[in-house]
Amino acid sequence: MPREEGHALSDLGSRAEYALLAATDLAVNYKPGSPVKVQDIARRTGAPEKYLGQILLRLKKQALVRSAQGPSGGYCLMRQPELISAAEVMEAVSAGADGRRRRRPAAGAYGQALDWLKADMEEARRGLLSRVTLADLARRAQIPQ
Repeated sequence: MPREEGHALSDLGSRAEYALLAATDLAVNYKPGSPVKVQDIARRTGAPEKYLGQILLRLKKQALVRSAQGPSGGYCLMRQPELISAAEVMEAVSAGADGRRRRRPAAGAYGQALDWLKADMEEARRGLLSRVTLADLARRAQIPQ
């Protein structure tokens, strides 16, 4: 998926963005016991199929999705979309990625001021992501039926 300047999710990183796209697609197509094929998720979201497979495996390890094998196989949400937050999805795929994103902090009083700002921003972000559910994202997707 091409990146655009000013994209609302650009600071999330591609892994988190693709995970949210896949999880939103699973929420839009949520029917308990009816798996969704990775190929269909890729087609609808524009995400690379191979990369989606890796992301869905991470979500499976964190018990957010389950997989079904065979011709009618695919992935399903483990819980109703109303019970899974965007924060859970992001945390599931972000494990181990934080170290690469960190920048060297500024020194002295200026650095302390920026550290305070970054911590405050991260707290606000976490609060928002914890309140937003996959059902909220599915409603906002406004997929024509």
